[in-house]
Amino acid sequence: MKLIDLHCDTALALYNSKNSFRDAPGHISLEKAAFLDKYIQLMAVFTSPKLSDDEGWEVFLGAREHLLRQCDECGIPLITTSGELEAFEKSDAKIGFVLAIEDVRILGEKIERVKELYDLGVRVVTPLWGGATTIGGSHDTDLGLTDFGRAAVREMLGYGIVQDISHASFNAAFEILDLCEETGRAPIATHMNAYTVRPHSRNMRDDELDKLVKLGGIAGVSFCPPHLTGDTPCTTDHVLDHFRYYHEHAAGHVAFGSDYDGTNLPADLPDITGVPAIAEKIRAFADDAALEDITWNTAYTFLKNNLPK
Repeated sequence: MKLIDLHCDTALALYNSKNSFRDAPGHISLEKAAFLDKYIQLMAVFTSPKLSDDEGWEVFLGAREHLLRQCDECGIPLITTSGELEAFEKSDAKIGFVLAIEDVRILGEKIERVKELYDLGVRVVTPLWGGATTIGGSHDTDLGLTDFGRAAVREMLGYGIVQDISHASFNAAFEILDLCEETGRAPIATHMNAYTVRPHSRNMRDDELDKLVKLGGIAGVSFCPPHLTGDTPCTTDHVLDHFRYYHEHAAGHVAFGSDYDGTNLPADLPDITGVPAIAEKIRAFADDAALEDITWNTAYTFLKNNLPK
């Protein structure tokens, strides 16, 4: 099977542990993903809120360098353009990475860093993560974007850096969506489950979903147990509840957004090797074509249309 996954924290996990992606002990690795015919992973570099914005910037630079070394070691291309994406699909390479950032407060109120991010290969950004930052309000607040946050999002959209509403407050998410609409750019929700299924501040309400779809965006289902259900133990049946809801309400706009190495996983999901079992369960409400959309086509088309040429 082929798979595109919209979010993981493995880049930081590898940087902190100095492990190789070839045989990393976490949720994904070259070895664990060997069963996939093609696999694209959006690699989001996250920095701890315990760090200052400038310290976070330095961690991003270090984690990126470590990830690029893994790309060289394992023969994994870093995909930064739609042309490189198409070349990857036609090539013999099995795994490709797209570089992302989770929590862009690391700009440190330096708007010029946006160009640096672009030049360094960052193509997707989650502007917020937690609390109130120089960018605005995260999901655990009611705040919108700050003046700098709005300027930064506009600047990133100008460079074609895709904006991710995951972790944003309801108000900040709509401001990001409005800015995407204003600039003609499609948004993404890389790892954001359905609020109707599980009312949690990290999840996406129906009006957010409706606007995301209207703007040509896509949503990735996360495997983070607190965002899947309030029940314990959490299992992949709870993952299916969110896939089913999105498929029924936003067919053609649904993908995987695991959050590997950024969360504990459901009790019956060991790591990426459990994806075929999830795919088989999706067949209960989706035909073969719809399943292929969820695992590959939807995210591939989004990236093809929204990465720079």
